Amino acid sequence: MPKVKVPRKSTSVDMTAMCDVAFLLLTFFILTSKFRPDQPVVIDLPTARSQTKIEGPITISVDRDGHAYLSLATSEERLSALENLTERYGEQYPMLKTLTPAQKAQFSLIEMLGTPIEQLPQVLNLTGPQYKEYQKTQMKGIPTDSATNQLGPWLLSSRLANPKARVAIKGDKFSSVSGVQRVIEIFKQNDLYKFNLITSLEGAEPAPAAE
Repeated sequence: MPKVKVPRKSTSVDMTAMCDVAFLLLTFFILTSKFRPDQPVVIDLPTARSQTKIEGPITISVDRDGHAYLSLATSEERLSALENLTERYGEQYPMLKTLTPAQKAQFSLIEMLGTPIEQLPQVLNLTGPQYKEYQKTQMKGIPTDSATNQLGPWLLSSRLANPKARVAIKGDKFSSVSGVQRVIEIFKQNDLYKFNLITSLEGAEPAPAAE
């Protein structure tokens, strides 16, 4: 009995649904991605061989000239730190009590703080382009000298805002040793003896390294 030959037909796959899913995913990632903001102070990190991920740190950046800058992870922590600073040091810095809700909202958007407390009201009144110009030409960090040490109060207020946050120093590899040493002295004055040093992993993209 002869074999019955089944006619061969080419397979047809409808790709319409897959194209729809691909464009939906692309749209989702575009709308939800948060681009890294421009850093007002460029820190050229030193390298290290070990790597440890640091979650939500309180970061003290030290530039090449030894100026110190404070960064907090979220806008809520920034507002809480500002409220703590006002409550504890309002008598010493009365301009903190005069900040308006609009100025406080503007403060919560600042990624890296490098302004003396006395200048906060004026700086928070600047518009977007004016503030960018201020960052480039006038922002010289938070005072850390013994006479007008303002980094200590900011550090204390920030730790009260998030007691579980890790504290890290992000120092430029060309910065003066004395600038980093001064920040460590302020840590000791505030009973902070455990902190991280942020570096780049050797042979890889910049990443936080072990303490």
